[in-house]
Amino acid sequence: MSVEAEGVARDYVRESNCFAVHGPVPPALTTSVLYSFEDPVINVCRGEVSMVSALHFDLTVTPVYRLAPNGPQGVPSGLVFIRFQSHISVEERRQELDSCGYFIRESLSYAPHAGWLESLDGNIATALHGLAKLRALNDVVLVEPQMLMRRVQR
Repeated sequence: MSVEAEGVARDYVRESNCFAVHGPVPPALTTSVLYSFEDPVINVCRGEVSMVSALHFDLTVTPVYRLAPNGPQGVPSGLVFIRFQSHISVEERRQELDSCGYFIRESLSYAPHAGWLESLDGNIATALHGLAKLRALNDVVLVEPQMLMRRVQR
């Protein structure tokens, strides 16, 4: 998955042997947890997603990505940041965003040309799969999925 804006490109590559569980993990997975986020509750686990399919729980599971070439791991939250050219308000484009399958989750008072979007169905995979539609809109400067990353002490 690539993100490019104003000449700066970032590539996220899918991390093998890791997955993220959004919400609490069932007891059978607790030993697989590598690290967690508190708000929202997301647990990054070691292993293959097939481990989850054997469990009889209704879980939201997503891939884990790594910022290439050797950057930190990131977990998609389901939110997408969009920024239009400075003279275009994100609110003005509400109908177009809706037709792309997104709603405005949060408008930014300090930057009316930008905002946080969420897919209409609330599904993280849907949000990620629709990025190209958003990028194709006129006057878009940046479209980037929110990737939660663990803090690293330097």
